[in-house]
Amino acid sequence: MVDYTPLKEKVLNADGTIRVLPANEWLSFGWDMVRWFMHEYPIYVLPTQELLFKLAELIDGFKTIEIGAGSGNIGRNLGIRMTDSYLQERKDIKMYYSAMGQPTIKYPKDVWRSDALSATKVLKPECVLGCYVTHYSLEGEGNSWGVDFPRLIKMVKRLILVGNKHIHSANPIMSLPHEEIAVEGLLTRNDDRDADRIFVW
Repeated sequence: MVDYTPLKEKVLNADGTIRVLPANEWLSFGWDMVRWFMHEYPIYVLPTQELLFKLAELIDGFKTIEIGAGSGNIGRNLGIRMTDSYLQERKDIKMYYSAMGQPTIKYPKDVWRSDALSATKVLKPECVLGCYVTHYSLEGEGNSWGVDFPRLIKMVKRLILVGNKHIHSANPIMSLPHEEIAVEGLLTRNDDRDADRIFVW
């Protein structure tokens, strides 16, 4: 039986939020244990010091919001407005995730309930950040609840997505000119960590 207590004591604050730590402190527990934590708490991107430093550099000077913020671990530490559609509160989605043995997000009060396009229209940011956000699609990759990125990208000056070159390759805006940034210390739930990137349009 694996004892996960040392990891939880290291990475969780008393209020249940996740501490900002260097990636090597996470990885000192081993990748299998880190993956377990990300599954149980459900998190797709960890708020490592390295990632947050790079994101702060990319959004500097831009009024920015986060879409698909989930538990708010990234946006909260960047000091930006966090939004999410609260998709995982839907009964059908909860049932779907339960059938896969996947815990669902418990949305905190500081994450504003709004879909990506509506939040962008109302809050009028110059820059939008999304971490492991699924794109809208009725077939193939993506899903019918995903974000319509071709519409969203026309609403802002800068769009930043944290993701994976393979997992997010079908996002339609990947065909548009953009920058791909590899960050040492970017930890996502994907095992192919060499393909994790920050994408910037």
